[in-house]
Amino acid sequence: MFKVQNNKYDLGDTQIPNIFLNDFMPGANGDFVKVYLLGYKFARENRGDISNENIADFLGILESDVLRAWQYWKKMGIVNIDEKNNVEFVDLKELYITNVYNLKKEKKKEKGYSQVVENPTIANLLTRVEFLMREPIPPMKKLDIANWITAYNMPAELIEEAFFYATEVKGIYKINYVEQIVRNWAQDNVRTMEDIEKSYMEHDIKYMRYAKVMRYIGLSKKQFTQVDFNIVNSWFDEFGYDFDVVLAACNRTSKIQNPNVNYVDAILRNWKKLGINSVEEIEEKDKQKRKRKPTAFHNFKQITDSYTDDELEDVAMKKQREGFKKLGVDYGTSGEDK
Repeated sequence: MFKVQNNKYDLGDTQIPNIFLNDFMPGANGDFVKVYLLGYKFARENRGDISNENIADFLGILESDVLRAWQYWKKMGIVNIDEKNNVEFVDLKELYITNVYNLKKEKKKEKGYSQVVENPTIANLLTRVEFLMREPIPPMKKLDIANWITAYNMPAELIEEAFFYATEVKGIYKINYVEQIVRNWAQDNVRTMEDIEKSYMEHDIKYMRYAKVMRYIGLSKKQFTQVDFNIVNSWFDEFGYDFDVVLAACNRTSKIQNPNVNYVDAILRNWKKLGINSVEEIEEKDKQKRKRKPTAFHNFKQITDSYTDDELEDVAMKKQREGFKKLGVDYGTSGEDK
């Protein structure tokens, strides 16, 4: 339990909107949060004499870090910066109403929960969200999530991907954290799975590798396991393979009924043991394997070459008679055959 002690001395207060504390602060760099809060305090006090250098000295950080912080908050959409580098703090309550709920002044009556989930796409999204969050989600919070589709102009598929990435990969089960991911994608104009892959390539190479491998061998990354995630990344980090070699191994799963990561891992481990490190070496190995080997028929021909035609016929007749005897059939053998 948290309590506030009553104090008879008024030393001044700065009211920070809960929207900032709930939605923006948790995923931000600690120094960036300090810069925002201190700058917000000075703005509320109309301290036009305060510079970024003053803030840097006050917080004991570099001025370049202060500038980076303002650029971050500008990207988050909660400050505006003019050509003279003046910082204007956006009213978060107004931002929340206009952007998150996508409401206009002539606000129409919102659809109820039952009406929203009549949409199969939204219903499926909310079902997946509850599964990934490992707990029931209140109807009003589900309405918030459904509103992300219009508020951020984000397809339901990508909202589900954001929940999957947060819970299964990062191990974070906070809806506010997931919304921050969706918000970042919207601001970076990330609208398709191809855009997501590029984003992962820049910010989370390990997950990008895993997602690409799973898609290539026809498995759903929704079946995520930490074991498979670690195995896939070991091919790159420990074996030193590039994607060409890994995808060549993935191609071999077309020969089995149930493709899986372990099958690919066994192939790559064998190649590593044989010193195979490139697609060219894989092709050379396959060429050698395709060379014709001696067959059982070829060996039989070598053996029968030492018999005459009459001897071969005699051997064949005796084999035939032995077969009839086993079946209890009287083949009518003559004295010379006994």
